[in-house]
Amino acid sequence: MSEAKPEQADRSRRGKSRVAATLRALLRTRIMAGLLVVLPIYVTIWLLLVLFRLMRDSSQWVVLALLDNKWFQGHVWKLDIEGGQTLDVDRLLTEHPVLDWGIAVVSVLLTIIILYAIGVFAANIFGRRIIDLFESFLGKVPLVKTVYRALKQIMATFAGEQSQSFQRVALIPFPQEKMRSVGFITAIFNDSVTGEELAAVFIPTTPNPTTGYLQILKRKELVELDWSVEDAVSTIMSGGILRPDFLTIVPGIQRAAELPETKQPELSPPPDDEP
Repeated sequence: MSEAKPEQADRSRRGKSRVAATLRALLRTRIMAGLLVVLPIYVTIWLLLVLFRLMRDSSQWVVLALLDNKWFQGHVWKLDIEGGQTLDVDRLLTEHPVLDWGIAVVSVLLTIIILYAIGVFAANIFGRRIIDLFESFLGKVPLVKTVYRALKQIMATFAGEQSQSFQRVALIPFPQEKMRSVGFITAIFNDSVTGEELAAVFIPTTPNPTTGYLQILKRKELVELDWSVEDAVSTIMSGGILRPDFLTIVPGIQRAAELPETKQPELSPPPDDEP
């Protein structure tokens, strides 16, 4: 009887450890599943809030200055300024927090209107000359001209007519010949000496695609893919977990429909039975 008790205790401990390990594994699996659902939603909402706050802060000071202006209060709000009745904006926002969101929305709309007005101003001849004078002034300031020109070229690549050249995705032999990296073709041009077609390719890093490398190589060495920019960015940021179904490093083939047909081996007829 004394020997049976230790054996029962060992079995009980082993059973409890297995149950605890199962519960830990189940808890870890469920938490990870919840994170996979919640984290993308949280990041998306966070980015939208950052963009909303950026656009709000760009024009909110104008809205608050108008509300606090005596002429605006007397002519728009129709307040008795001469009698001493003025609008205390800070007190109004404190007593009515909902107005704070209303002012934020108005500020965002004002930012959009200002951006549109700047675009209209830059599209006419007079506005273009004013901007050219401003850019010529910046071009004379050391360091500032380098940063400004680089940012302007990048924005023109993403938002202008040159954005079409950035829509092409390719596989590049990088960092060595036997490896392939996902990159974006930013420009196609000819070699100044040989006339051979070259390509400027931006190779982003994983998981942060905002940094990377610029490579100049022969276009024939690339494997151009039938991917969108969104497909490429998803592949890069996920480390290859999210990617299009069809992917090959064979040059000249971008989709499954272009695969060469494989010929089935012809079966020889069965030999005739000899009598």
